[in-house]
Amino acid sequence: MTGELRPNPSPILPPRSGGFDWYSRIPFHDRRAVDAVAKWLRPIPWQWFVTLTFPWDVRDATAIGKLRLLLDELERHQKGDVCAVAGQESKPLQDGMRVPWHFHLLLASRHSISKECIEASWRGLVCRASDRKAWEESVQVEPYEAAERGPEYCLKSMNEAFGDWHIHRLEVFLRYSPSKPSHRTIRGARRAQLRAAKLDSARIG
Repeated sequence: MTGELRPNPSPILPPRSGGFDWYSRIPFHDRRAVDAVAKWLRPIPWQWFVTLTFPWDVRDATAIGKLRLLLDELERHQKGDVCAVAGQESKPLQDGMRVPWHFHLLLASRHSISKECIEASWRGLVCRASDRKAWEESVQVEPYEAAERGPEYCLKSMNEAFGDWHIHRLEVFLRYSPSKPSHRTIRGARRAQLRAAKLDSARIG
């Protein structure tokens, strides 16, 4: 991992949405993969569960580009690394309705990420100020609840034809990786630790 947003090559309604048992509807063989990756992600100190939508029928590449811009903006605001795992979903035309591309993601950083910053950054990327309805509905930010299945919800469509998932800077926040880290990854992690230490010193001072 190099910190860039990228689709993970592994083949493998929000968590509190009452009444709809989305988890049990994941096919068994897919659920095993979702559970395994969620277990790997759970040690990260996630702060927010976020849903991002678009006020237009966005193309796949455009959606990913907007997500990358959001993470860049958050890192500029944080002056440090922001960790993310994002599930990208769409549903084909069915019963006269189609669900366009949208994201469910988890966010973490070494310091608190402002909810207002997440909302303002995304709305600035996808909304016109005059479209109040789209402005309000384009982003939902909820505190991450460790007891909920937030990682599983983000990953629930990872094996579907109209689903994908993306990771960003996991190497900075995970203490171990299922594969041997490269020298580049180790150097990146060390640089991140130094930046965090300098930022801590500046804030204390």
